[in-house]
Amino acid sequence: MQAALAVYGPDRSGLWDDGDVALGCRLKRLLPEDRLDRQPATSADGRFALVADVRLDNRPELAAELGISAGRLAAMADSALLLAAWEAWGEAGINRLYGDFAFAVWDGRARRLSLVRDFPGMRPLFLHQGRGWIGFASMAKGLHALPDVPVAADLETLCHYLLVMPRAGTNSFFTGIQRVEPGHITVVEADGAVRSTPWWRPPGKLPEPADPRELVETFRATFDRAVADRLRAVGPAASTLSAGLDSSAVTATAAELLAPSGRRLTAYTHVPLPGVPLEQNPGRFGDEGPLARLLASRHPNIDHVEVDAADRHIGDDLDRRFYYAEAPALNLCNTLWISEITRQAAMRGQTVLLVGTAGNKTISADGLERLNALLYRGRLIAWAREAVALMRAGEIGIKGLGFWSLRPLMTGALEERLSSLFGRRNLSLRDYSPLRPDRLARFLEDRPPEARGGNRVVGRNALDRVHQTLLVFPQQEAVTLSRKGMLASHGVDHRDPTADRRLIELSLALPDSLLLRNGQKKWLYHQVFADRVPPEIRLNRRKGLTGADWAERLLRAQASLQGELDRGAACANARDLLDLDVLTTLPASLPDPATARGPVMHTYRLRMLRGLSAAHFLRRVDGGNL
Repeated sequence: MQAALAVYGPDRSGLWDDGDVALGCRLKRLLPEDRLDRQPATSADGRFALVADVRLDNRPELAAELGISAGRLAAMADSALLLAAWEAWGEAGINRLYGDFAFAVWDGRARRLSLVRDFPGMRPLFLHQGRGWIGFASMAKGLHALPDVPVAADLETLCHYLLVMPRAGTNSFFTGIQRVEPGHITVVEADGAVRSTPWWRPPGKLPEPADPRELVETFRATFDRAVADRLRAVGPAASTLSAGLDSSAVTATAAELLAPSGRRLTAYTHVPLPGVPLEQNPGRFGDEGPLARLLASRHPNIDHVEVDAADRHIGDDLDRRFYYAEAPALNLCNTLWISEITRQAAMRGQTVLLVGTAGNKTISADGLERLNALLYRGRLIAWAREAVALMRAGEIGIKGLGFWSLRPLMTGALEERLSSLFGRRNLSLRDYSPLRPDRLARFLEDRPPEARGGNRVVGRNALDRVHQTLLVFPQQEAVTLSRKGMLASHGVDHRDPTADRRLIELSLALPDSLLLRNGQKKWLYHQVFADRVPPEIRLNRRKGLTGADWAERLLRAQASLQGELDRGAACANARDLLDLDVLTTLPASLPDPATARGPVMHTYRLRMLRGLSAAHFLRRVDGGNL
């Protein structure tokens, strides 16, 4: 198992063996304190043994609660501090831990194994229950190193994944391998009984403030702390920078935090191939370079690098991704530039790449759910006031007002009918599903009607932001695995300040009036970042369209895409799951980049590429080459 996992932890290995139980660790040094790490860590009385993939962001607070002096703390790795917290509080102390972590603790006295994962799940952790034994590992590769663990894909999980459906439960992409769910603890008792329970619960709502300025300052301080904690590293930091709100806030804040100590930040922006047609979308723009340059120019310590990945093509690193991430990519267009930016960061010696993936659920939520909430509570005057202010500000039209006010109460069928009436077209499962029609029908047959609308169920129709969060964050398993793979393949740790649990909890606790206020969407964002993010970005109603050159890139990769789908057609599981009769014909009929948009994009960028990614994954799993 250690040999299989060596790619994820090349800097140090450690073993602890107690006869019936053995723990192993492979360490990748990412934090200054990792030089002190001597895992597996054991308690002084020998009761507890711990292994962890951990970055604790509240080290000073934990040390103070545990009575650990500053001098002693300076000599402690995060794993040692984690063990001290477990000794003091056990399971009850998990909620005091902030950061990214997955860890296991063996209690020799109670003969109990505890497996714990952070919320929202930034570090993976897997489990296999054999006949008379239990194995666990940070990646499935560690478990597949054991001869008793089968190497086979879990087709049900793949169905959920490819349809972008809400995911719950412990199934992983592999048969016989269970995941510890984000925000859960899985306990294996001495008699072999296994229980999995959530340790994280969403917070209650804060009262409506008489003056919102204090909450604005609290939110700003929480965000700054989240960014600062993720800058703790053994090497220089970088960030991704689009023309969007979230990466702009992350990059600007990181630059301000680094400036007093004279440190620099490299900000990477994906830009389209020069001179090629871009997808035309009235609400989007395809080149995010100019606005990203504008933000970077405001900070003398930002080195701005534009990445067009001209020498890369879609799907060119499928084998590499499979080996390191052990999961299919849902968006191969974006995977291309993310992997290229990571590669370039590694070439420059950067060990941390800041991202803002979760920002639209924490820092830049638009608050339109408030419209439904006001109606639901019978506050008709307040609803009318916000509705009029939104329309006067040009933030929403009468159709949008109706949808946001009533949409969470609609069934999928009713929403589709109203969409047609208003001239709108919802993205349905048939538009982007690469599954065989009979597979899709069987998969949906036992599901309630509201779970059959595809992308729409992942947060868009939730009754409130708490419900949205509980739907969206647990879906990030493949993102987590991708980041773990990037760390192994390039030595760059992707860290997301917008997914900080302190920030998530504060965001969920905020009154809706701080997000939608007097007709201004994202009111809190504009208050917090007015002096950091230029108005050209903050007030831009058009969003950037990442990968707007996708049609041209597909044409350049046409031969390799065709070859990959043809090879997938030889895989029994791929033929059983995917509509390969149709998918294998698509590369031969790629659209003209000058006219590709709308439904054409759904067919090729979503359906074909998702099917190709799944076919590759199934083919490699069936070959047993992990």
